[in-house]
Amino acid sequence: MMSKLLRTVLLASVVVAVTWNWQPAHSADSAVSYIGSPQDFMEISQLFSRYNYTIDNKDGEAWADNFAPNGVFQDPSWCAIGREKLIAVVGRKPNLGADEKHHHVHSLGPINYIDRDNATVRSTVMVVGETGPGLTGGGITITGVYEDTLIRLGGRWLFAYRLVHRPSATPAVACPPRS
Repeated sequence: MMSKLLRTVLLASVVVAVTWNWQPAHSADSAVSYIGSPQDFMEISQLFSRYNYTIDNKDGEAWADNFAPNGVFQDPSWCAIGREKLIAVVGRKPNLGADEKHHHVHSLGPINYIDRDNATVRSTVMVVGETGPGLTGGGITITGVYEDTLIRLGGRWLFAYRLVHRPSATPAVACPPRS
């Protein structure tokens, strides 16, 4: 009985001694990168889905809501900076159901968190036209890669800069470099 009590006290003493002197592996001052939370992952995943849904349904205002107020979308043949220019890319006449005929499909790449409010993502995209019996000209119409700089503003993850690499018949246009 005494032996069991002595082992319990000894074990408790070791636990107290270890935890008393315990220091986190990384202090608040260390340069350890933020790894993101499950909530961050879900919010960024939803950002990509909202982006696709709103562009496919031609809802320019909702599509621009996925970008920071001074957000940039750079395509090989054009560049849109700021809310009004972004809205003009898609237009102001939503067409719910248009996504049934033409839609973007993304594959979310690794999310690299710079800190709690900034991240980068490299992902792939396909634009697919409707296919099926009696339809012609559908299938994969464009493939590409997005390089994104994301920012959290007002508690929401948004695109600060979205650069798309895709085949283009026109020469590349100048657009401000990513900051």
